Amino acid sequence: MKLRVASLFSGCGGMDLGVKGGFEYLGKYYHRNPLNIIFNSDIEPSACLMHDEYFKSKSVVEDINNISYKDIPPTHVILGGFPCESFSIVAQNPPRLGYKNEQGKLFFEMVRIIEGRKPLVIIAENVKGILSANKRQAFPLILEAFENIGYHIKWDILNASHFGVPQKRERVFIVGFRKKLLCENFSFPEPVTLNSPTPLKEVIFSENQVPKNYFFSQRAVKGMKKVRKKMNKGREQNIEKPCNTVSAHLAKVSLNSTDPVLKINGKYRRFMPKEVARIQSFPEDYQINGSDSKVYHALGDAVPPVLMWHLTKQIVKTIRKTDKRIFNSKPYSSAAEKRSYNMSRIKGKNTSIEVLLRKQLWARGLRYRTNYNKLPGKPDIVFESKKIAVFCDSEFWHGKNFDKDIKRIKTNKNYWQEKIRKNIKRDKEVDSKLKEMGWSVLRFWQQDIEEKRDEIVNLIIKSLKRV
Repeated sequence: MKLRVASLFSGCGGMDLGVKGGFEYLGKYYHRNPLNIIFNSDIEPSACLMHDEYFKSKSVVEDINNISYKDIPPTHVILGGFPCESFSIVAQNPPRLGYKNEQGKLFFEMVRIIEGRKPLVIIAENVKGILSANKRQAFPLILEAFENIGYHIKWDILNASHFGVPQKRERVFIVGFRKKLLCENFSFPEPVTLNSPTPLKEVIFSENQVPKNYFFSQRAVKGMKKVRKKMNKGREQNIEKPCNTVSAHLAKVSLNSTDPVLKINGKYRRFMPKEVARIQSFPEDYQINGSDSKVYHALGDAVPPVLMWHLTKQIVKTIRKTDKRIFNSKPYSSAAEKRSYNMSRIKGKNTSIEVLLRKQLWARGLRYRTNYNKLPGKPDIVFESKKIAVFCDSEFWHGKNFDKDIKRIKTNKNYWQEKIRKNIKRDKEVDSKLKEMGWSVLRFWQQDIEEKRDEIVNLIIKSLKRV
């Protein structure tokens, strides 16, 4: 079986693709992982369109503030790269994590959903700068927020260039487990290309393949050279090495910005969207849709799929090593959800007692309609020309021995008591409506149908003859 995964802040699907696996990048196949994305959401429609095009799915395009944990099906894993803006420490004693605006608040919404849904594993990602935010006070409180809702936490900084990605992208990953032993057995993946990183030249187009609008004008180049001494972080990328971090700012890249650019044969240019996708380790069959600015933003915010694949591989390895039975386990469900699931499995029509009675009637030459939805209560068996409606009722659900059955219930007694009372009331209302419409109503208990079939069939035949 596969573990179920819910993805928050999923964007164009970098984390989701890495979790799922089953893609090829730079000639290497990254095998499928035993995980399935069953829910993903993001507030940006254009990013969701690219996500859905690749995954053949339907993203929930919604502000996370408006998403309840109940909107997410029971799941083993919840992941998300929560926005990092505006974290602050509110001056309180003891201090706690705070926020200045709505962006900073989004972390708490992720915590809220995790607390309600209670997945086995959580994975959170953020920029390296989160470690030093608010004089290094914010990050410990972020970890504490996860620990306070029941998770054992480990974290590390992973560099994408150490895992076959042609980009020196450092990100903080937080992994949490509800079971302490899983956390103890987990370790972050070891670098695989530390001494032989993938160079940028592997993923960029040749000069004759690049449209003119991606090159900077001579005027821009002259302006850049005038302030050359004031510029930091040399943006001209060495194509023999991994690229500097590509970000959402590429939509507004200039020669005076801090974003990477290319200098090929004396000409400066920005990266094409497809090149950014390659730098981020998206596979060739990943479709890019939308304006350049939207695409740059979505791709720049993404987690490199290849990096995420290596992390997921370690999590899967840990679960297999610790307890293989987890792969066959059901994700956590609340008591209300378990009741709903059990109720959904109970047949509302064509139950065994209905089928049993119908066979007896058919053998006696009687013809009828079943589950007639044009009448109140959808009678199980209907003799339309005679205006006779027959119901086959189970003793428990329809309250034959209400007081006795309620005493036997050990859990959620109030719920079942109210449920059965509503059924009894509904049955009376249905009978009354049918009689007002000129119909005769016959109700038979399950035990009687099973033990006195001939008597019941004879009673129905007698009723038909009277009409």
